[in-house]
Parts: sequence; C-alpha cells; structure tokens
Amino acid sequence: MDFALTGEQESLRDTAAKYLADDRASGDGPAWTDVADLGWLDAELGAVEVALLAEQLGWARSPVPWWAAVGLAGPALRAAGRPVERPATLAWAEENGPDTLAGTLAAARGVGAVGCAVAADGTLTGRKIRVPHLVDAADLVVAATGPLGVELRLVDASALRPDPSRAGAQALDPTRPVATVELTGVPSTPLVAADAAADVLALIRRRTLTLLAAEAVGVAARALSWAARYAATRTQFGKPIGANQAVAHPLAESYGQVETARSLAYRAAWAVDAEPEFVADRAVLTASVAAREAAMTACEVAIQTHGGSGFTWEQPLHHWYRRAWWLATFDGAVTDLRAELAGLLLDG
Repeated sequence: MDFALTGEQESLRDTAAKYLADDRASGDGPAWTDVADLGWLDAELGAVEVALLAEQLGWARSPVPWWAAVGLAGPALRAAGRPVERPATLAWAEENGPDTLAGTLAAARGVGAVGCAVAADGTLTGRKIRVPHLVDAADLVVAATGPLGVELRLVDASALRPDPSRAGAQALDPTRPVATVELTGVPSTPLVAADAAADVLALIRRRTLTLLAAEAVGVAARALSWAARYAATRTQFGKPIGANQAVAHPLAESYGQVETARSLAYRAAWAVDAEPEFVADRAVLTASVAAREAAMTACEVAIQTHGGSGFTWEQPLHHWYRRAWWLATFDGAVTDLRAELAGLLLDG
C-alpha cells in the first residue's frame, strides 16, 4: 500500500497554497468564479483532494463558502444529477427537531422526525436554525419531512430572508456566518427521495466532518508557524525566547499533535472513498476529534507564546483562534464526537 500523495494531489495542494499565499482569502476572499476556474468544484475530486484543498483554505482562513457547497450541499445535488456550480448550503438544524447532522440522519432512518414539512404542492413550511453561509448561498438544500419520510429538497436561496441576528453562539467567526430562516410555503424541487435520503445524509456528514478536520489542521499549522517564528526571533535577556523550555516544550507538543491530526485527517479522507461505511465513520470521528483539539491547542499555545496578545482583534492570530473555536463547536462539541466514537468502537 502506498501512503504517499500522488503527483496530481501534490500539484493540487501546491497550486492552492500558491494561490492563497498572499492571504487574499483572509481579506475580501477569492471570488466564487476563481474557485470554479481553479477546478475546486469538479465532481472528479475525491475526498482526499477535497481535504487537501480544505487544509490550505484553513491555513488562509478563507471566507469563501466553498466548504458548504462541496461538503454540505454537494452530495445531495450530485445525487440528483446536478453539478455544484453556485454557492450552496444545507439547512438541517431545528429548535424543536434534530439540531445536528447526526440527529437529522437518525430521523431519516426512522428515529425521530424533522419538523420542516413538505406540502402536497411541494412547498416547504418550517424553521431552520444555524444555516451556514445562507447569506452567501444561491441554492439551499433543505431536510424536510414528506409523506414517506425525510427527503432533501432544493430551494432558491435568493428568495429567502435569512436572519443572521439569531445566529447565537455559532457566530464565533465573522467569516463563517450562520443564520435562521423561516420557510412559509416556499417552493421547492425534489432532490433526494425518502428511500435514499439516509444514505446521502450519511455521506454529507462524513464528507463535511472530514473536510473540516482537514481545515482545522490548516488552522493549527498556521498558528503554530507564527508561534515558532516568533519564538525564534523574539529575544529576552540576550537570547530567543524559544531557548526556554517553558516556551519550546509546548510548541513541540503542539507540533506532534498537529502532525498526528494531519495523518488522521488524510486517512479519514481516504476511508470515505475507499472503505466500508462503518470503517469510514470511525476514521472520520477520530480525525474530527484530533483535528479540533489540535487547532484549539495550537492557537492557545501561539497566543501564550506571543505573550497573550492574540486576545485582541488587532492581532491576526485572534482571527485564526476564532476559526478554531468555530470548528470545535460545529454540529456538536468534541465530547459529543468522542461519545459517538466510543459507541462505535464498543459496538464493533
């Protein structure tokens, strides 16, 4: 078995890194047309290729809604034979229904119910919360209950009125906007019928968690690079502060954590395309836990190395710390993922 990246994968990664090298994505961000022109929406990209792109976008803390289109909406659109061409996202969470992807998947499998309903004329009525990048989306995939169970429907997002003010704690990172939306008799188009919705939702969850795990690795690596550079150049008492064990040891420990998370994220991406579902699920959850914790730790170590200055908006590191927090709370806390992983291991 060859554990190395292929030449094409390395080229894709290096092209993305070069494109994002000037940090354009942490300012105004790359245009959606750039994302399409670079081939980052191609259906031929496997989970490993998507993970490599996500890692570079995490390094740059990109605000582009690529991850939502590729991870959340892409599997449903492609299951219906539609290409991913426009900014798109998925609405699944509800206040009085499932509020996680795992809960929505369980409802699709007949455990629980989704409150958003499909009427006989195909219109949707319900309320969805914490919809990522809804303010940027042109297409919205909605999990709703039809006559035969949970199905996935397509809505024209430009006709909706999202409410970002009700985003709550998920508004940790301004470049990752979330919103609440009221659906009242909104026209929709069927994408995935009830008999296939569970399989598609399972794929959506696997791909999204893997993509965000790889992104967390990029966030962690960027924070760690800043900290290492600062420790090597900032001097006190005539020598770099990195010469002190109190500075060097946390950096070394964080480095080991980041490299472990990177290996697990790559393995999870490979498993999503190549392994049975139960193996892929374990790999994805393992990578998600490791990468989220690595990103938080790396940012905290970097802030400490900088003498605490990363707690202010003026310090760029603060923005990466917010992205790490956003990733750590996406669709459930690390403790939730650990509990789910433990259940899979004990059942297996």
